[in-house]
Amino acid sequence: MASVGLSRAAAAGASVGTTAGAATVAARGLRTMAAAAAGGGTSVAVTSQYQQHQLQRQQRQHAVHASAAALSSLHTMTQQPLLPGPQQAAQQQAVSQRQVSAAAAAAGAAARHLTSSAAAARQFAGSAHPSSAPLQELQQQRSVVTAAATAAHPAAAAEDAVGLGSIVEFERNKAYLVGLTVKQRAQGWEVEVFGGPRYAVKAADIKCVIAGPGLSMEDLELISRAADMLAQEATLLQLAWDVATDGGSQAGDVFTVPEMAEFLFNNRKPESCAAALRLLREDRLYFKQAGRSPPMFSGRTRAQVDSLAAELRHKELEAAAWEQFVSDVQAAQAAPRPSKPNEDAWREGPHGARLAALEALALGDLAGVGPERTLAHQTLVGLGKTPSTQDAAEVLQSVGWWPPHLQLNLVAAGISERFPPELEEEAARLLESPPADPDAARRRDFTQSHTIFTIDDASTTEIDDGLSLERLPDGRTKVWVHIADPSRWVAPGSLLAQEAEARTKSMYLPTGVVPMFPKSLAEGPFSLREGVPTEAMSVGACLSEDGELDLDSISVVPSLVQPARRLTYVLVDEIFQECSEADEPDLFELRKLSAARRSWRLTSGATEIAMPESMVSVEGAHEEEPRITIEEEDQYASPARQLVAEMMILAGEAVGELGRQLGVPLPYRGQAEPVLPDADELAAVPPGPCQAVMLRMRMTRSVMATAVPLRHAGLGLEAYVQFTSPIRRYGDLLAHWQLKAALRGDAPRYDAGQLSDVIEATGATTQALMKLEREAESYWVAEYFRQAARSEPTPAWAVTFLCWLKQEVGLGRVLMDGLGLETVVRINSPVQPGDQLVVKCSHTDVKMGMWRLDAINPDHLHRYDIRNEGCAYHQAEPDFSEFSEVA
Repeated sequence: MASVGLSRAAAAGASVGTTAGAATVAARGLRTMAAAAAGGGTSVAVTSQYQQHQLQRQQRQHAVHASAAALSSLHTMTQQPLLPGPQQAAQQQAVSQRQVSAAAAAAGAAARHLTSSAAAARQFAGSAHPSSAPLQELQQQRSVVTAAATAAHPAAAAEDAVGLGSIVEFERNKAYLVGLTVKQRAQGWEVEVFGGPRYAVKAADIKCVIAGPGLSMEDLELISRAADMLAQEATLLQLAWDVATDGGSQAGDVFTVPEMAEFLFNNRKPESCAAALRLLREDRLYFKQAGRSPPMFSGRTRAQVDSLAAELRHKELEAAAWEQFVSDVQAAQAAPRPSKPNEDAWREGPHGARLAALEALALGDLAGVGPERTLAHQTLVGLGKTPSTQDAAEVLQSVGWWPPHLQLNLVAAGISERFPPELEEEAARLLESPPADPDAARRRDFTQSHTIFTIDDASTTEIDDGLSLERLPDGRTKVWVHIADPSRWVAPGSLLAQEAEARTKSMYLPTGVVPMFPKSLAEGPFSLREGVPTEAMSVGACLSEDGELDLDSISVVPSLVQPARRLTYVLVDEIFQECSEADEPDLFELRKLSAARRSWRLTSGATEIAMPESMVSVEGAHEEEPRITIEEEDQYASPARQLVAEMMILAGEAVGELGRQLGVPLPYRGQAEPVLPDADELAAVPPGPCQAVMLRMRMTRSVMATAVPLRHAGLGLEAYVQFTSPIRRYGDLLAHWQLKAALRGDAPRYDAGQLSDVIEATGATTQALMKLEREAESYWVAEYFRQAARSEPTPAWAVTFLCWLKQEVGLGRVLMDGLGLETVVRINSPVQPGDQLVVKCSHTDVKMGMWRLDAINPDHLHRYDIRNEGCAYHQAEPDFSEFSEVA
């Protein structure tokens, strides 16, 4: 490196006259002797190890001084661009003769010292450190600015006392600044930074006096600009370290700032000291601070430098990876949804681990401490986010890892319609090789003797139940409720049974069903499909003329059924409106029986709540703007729904009474008698939803028993077991296992105490899932209002006022007409139950599943588009109250 630089210096010196020629000769001598010293050199006799150490140190210092002088001074000359003709001659004359002379003198001094030290010359002539590269060239202005600063202040920097007009380095907020003292204060100085503000600096915070006193801001500007140019030669630090530490083998010597300036720039001028101090402050590799006031530095060992270099390289790679990550995140966020990378693409790329850590944080799967949590927190903070689950989810959704409307609470709870591979494999094995049926010999074949039909929503895929009638020889009609029999396929304790117990129920979300069993089974051999022979549990019973269950007529048998017709609620309602009893005798007969049944239950104390419900459905849930529909579902306005509900309640009562007769532990459901409002209280509010809300507020919670049945006051029954939905409710599946074992003459799997424990455990899970279902619906309702609020003209909705929640703050409960949505509204005017209002949406928080509705002043209704106008709820007769615990 030295020979290359000096060769260039010699070449430049040859073109600038006699003085420059002298410098060139000196440089050539330095290069020649450096080479000779590297090859062998002369030896120096020393009398002690101490003298040898001191001599080697002096030789190293003079070597680096000489190299810096030659390279710096002659490099300045070579930086001038060569111009043609006369301009070139003028340019050559403009070169400072003082710089040339200094360079020549420095080169001569270096030659003398190199002659006396072969080791030092070898060290300088060929450093083997990987970072030893030719010094980068400074900009052309460096020579001009440095020369001006040198001419103005040639005195060397020293650790003088601070005075007015001193250029000092001081510490502020863990950073080091250089400025001029302009005013003395009681505890220090006012220091002004070139191009910056003034600071009040304590005397203890002044770390180094660079020049002065008696200097001005113009002096500070000259010195600062010159230091800026000099400090660009950061690679000089390696050269200085090589010489000062003998390549890292003799670290430990301590150097002051002026001494380091001599190492680097061959002088102790203020601009050199300022540049050296800046380089040393910024250095993280070669030197470390060994003293603070004044600052002093010592070189690190070779091992330390190598270790730090590896660490710096690692940090540089990390910084580059982070920059790439930020760039990729921003690009993904800006891309349209179809163009965003999905989860698989991110996982396979370089940022998979980082985003996986965010997912674990969002799902609450991270330990309190650990590298993955640290990575997730650092990522979010680096992106300007808070290290929270919500922000982690937002990032994942914004880049395409998660879909835009993924609900974090469902994901965190592990809600998924997918099943583990081993369960899917188990389902496939069952389909390929059905297990032995322990009830095969006892199954009653209904496939030829009964016309069975199912009635469900058009979207239903898990068909639990069907209906048929049997005309008995004595003239009575026996109602049969045929119920899917998954217990024929799923044995207690099996893998599928364990999964069903863990899930406890099928979840019905606006986006679809999350089944309790794999769909290949739930929608296949478990379901009562039209035209397909299927195993079932059939519950039969006769009713008295007034609708009471004949206990002696109860039959519960394993069966084989083949539904002849699949009907929907809408279709059956149309049949009742447009057809005669002669056209559909079984359907009309079932309608009469269900009406008698309902009348009997009401006289037995049943309480009905005639309240419509909302059905929220979503299409395109993975799109930015899904299509959301909210429709009203009013069971009491649909004869078909009332028919099915009454038949399911009948089956539940029959199983409960049979369990009492057999003494079988079953999940018996009950409800204590409520304290209902009297006739005067009910008369004070309009019939229909307003009375339904009043009744609902008085109802008691349902309870469970396993040894004997309980009275169910809400249904008006003395025994009741949920039995008709074993594909989608684990409690119903338990009842099937228990009752079938008793019918076979076997001991039930669980005694009353064991069954109670199972029900208690699964009941807690069921309650948690029902809460998640409500939260999921609230999310999509909020998204519905968010989308609607952006349309023009501003949308509004007609509502029926139900009751006050907190009248003192204007919060009331309303029913949105035609949507069946019961919600809270802020109202600032007097209203009574049953009053019609119009509301608008003033705020939504989709992720929290929240929205705010406000009543609109009637005088301003012309500004709004009433979306559900004409859908006001038609109030029913007063005999409709609460309806609970259906099917």
